[in-house]
Amino acid sequence: MSEQSSASPESNSEPQSDNAGPFSSLYTRYVLGMVLVTMVFNNLDRTILSILVRPIKEEFHLTDTQMGWLLGPAFAIVYTILSLPIGRYADTTGVRRTIVSVSLFIWSCFTIATAFVSSYSQLFAMRMGVGVGESGATAPSVSMLSDYLPPARRARGVSVISIGAVTGMGLGMVLGGWVSEEYGWRGAFIAAGVPGIALAILFRLTIREPKRGLSEGRQAAGGTDFWPSLRMLLSQRTYLVILVANGFALFAAMGRNLWEPSFLVRTYGMGEFHAGTWYFLTSPVPSMVGIFLGGYLADRLGRRDNRWYLWIPACGQAISVPILVAFLLWPESAHFMLPSFLAGTAFEAIPVALVWSIFGSVFGSFFTAPFMSTIQGVAPLRMRAFAAAISTLISTLVGLAAGPLLVGMLADSFGARFGDDALRYSLLVPTCAPLLSSLVCVIGARRVAGDLVRARAADD
Repeated sequence: MSEQSSASPESNSEPQSDNAGPFSSLYTRYVLGMVLVTMVFNNLDRTILSILVRPIKEEFHLTDTQMGWLLGPAFAIVYTILSLPIGRYADTTGVRRTIVSVSLFIWSCFTIATAFVSSYSQLFAMRMGVGVGESGATAPSVSMLSDYLPPARRARGVSVISIGAVTGMGLGMVLGGWVSEEYGWRGAFIAAGVPGIALAILFRLTIREPKRGLSEGRQAAGGTDFWPSLRMLLSQRTYLVILVANGFALFAAMGRNLWEPSFLVRTYGMGEFHAGTWYFLTSPVPSMVGIFLGGYLADRLGRRDNRWYLWIPACGQAISVPILVAFLLWPESAHFMLPSFLAGTAFEAIPVALVWSIFGSVFGSFFTAPFMSTIQGVAPLRMRAFAAAISTLISTLVGLAAGPLLVGMLADSFGARFGDDALRYSLLVPTCAPLLSSLVCVIGARRVAGDLVRARAADD
């Protein structure tokens, strides 16, 4: 994956203003679109298992705890092990666009292979394989986009990574549910994996590799001073604050989101396609709005006071908790009527609780773009992918590994007392975690301005 930078001559000039990037606006939008689509498949292949819990449980006779292992640790273990060395490689000799395209090819192949498993152990191994591939996607993508986007537009720009993530999660639920009902759960994995192979080739052939620091008119150091750069990164209080806050936020998001379709199936009696569709409309779609709004507000308000890069996530997280608790506990007998998208019925009774999910998802997603953007701002140029990888590692361990597994274990332990409502009450645990994330952001916000200045001075 090591090769010379292929940036075009126009990319060698410094930005014309705080809002101008090193490439044409049209090409930059193309790159943002390609990264967004890549992140769609990144999370579609990662989370499609969530809507297939019931048929897979029935075929292999599994418990919620065993499914929790598949939804979380099976993927997260290898993902976290590989994300740091790949992030470091992306910062030094690796070409980021190549790393992303090869990773996309690998995880797509393992997704397809999942359709042919015949045992729980094989399913576990395929989930690990998907983790191998996806460990090389997010951190190099964030680092590469930072060199396409000047700081004044960075939070909004890198939001495509999170928007793609929630889009992929939502489409995985909808398409996975539909394909599963029509062709079986194995067909859903084939449908999810095949397009990624073509996308990997297109990404490699059409995306240019920008020079590091290009969007800011800066030159990156040679890349051999790893330990001094790492000490400098870990001395940034803002970075450590974001690591902790992001861990709590992702514990909440992944613990809740990966089980939420099953909650709709069990509590409201929906089929997989029906549950996946309503999940997509009431969680990922509003989350996209929240991600963009969080980045927009952080960019706009952060120009006047850098503390807004943490205040915006703090506000969103705190507001989301009571709204999402209402979503979980609202009586399932409360409905309102809407025109139906199901054949044979004119109107459909929609649970009132889904309205709460819409608003909670908007506010609960404010944190993603400001966190990613600020990490890139406080990290040395040759540590940006590594800094993103550390953040991804911690959020994956706490969020993806611990969140779904804990919910599954709690649902099993609550089963004797609450029956089908066991999952509802187990989901309350991750839903309240954003309060801790909000508190950490408020405490750490005062350091943001100084740490941004220190990072720039270290590279000058």
